Amino acid sequence: MNLLRGLRALLNEFFYRNYPFISFCSCLVALLTAYLHYEWKVHNYDLMSWKHLSEACYATDIDVFQLCVLLTILVINVIFVGLIIGAYMHPLGQRDTELTLLEIKDRFSRFILLRLIARLDRIQGKLAAKRKSLNFHHFARAHHSMVKAVAVFRKDARKLLLPNESEIMQPIEDIYGVADDEERALRRDGYYKLPIDITDATVKSLFNAQ
Repeated sequence: MNLLRGLRALLNEFFYRNYPFISFCSCLVALLTAYLHYEWKVHNYDLMSWKHLSEACYATDIDVFQLCVLLTILVINVIFVGLIIGAYMHPLGQRDTELTLLEIKDRFSRFILLRLIARLDRIQGKLAAKRKSLNFHHFARAHHSMVKAVAVFRKDARKLLLPNESEIMQPIEDIYGVADDEERALRRDGYYKLPIDITDATVKSLFNAQ
């Protein structure tokens, strides 16, 4: 069971990181399938026709070739059906349950730190974009947004440093759950490439900052 969970988590991570390449390959497979279907509909080229064509070109025993084609089609269909069933039975949002407590806390710590950096960075960016027309209202609104961003960080950081009794009794994924859409947005904007310290000491120093 643990092996299957680890394999599923590995596949989820692989598809998440390589979806552009997978999409490209899927398009090629779809184009090849469309071409074969067109040849079958218009010219009545079925597998036996391709077999005869290959025999004419290479004059080799084509039974192995035909068997390979059939097995390839079967394997592709089995893989896609398995992925669809796996995604339906085990959504990606449930992958936290497959991580250790340390991995879950590290992921949560990295997320709240990068989310704080991203929000402060966006606030600073808005001020820089309006630097020629800044007034007191702009600074007041930026200050309010910064205070709100820090408050959200402190609220989540407290759960890492000082979880209360009710939080300790909850499932670990409920306490340190990460919003997948926000995490994807941070990855897309490049914040996850930043080399940051995610230790409890760093979180505590920011939590206690005055």
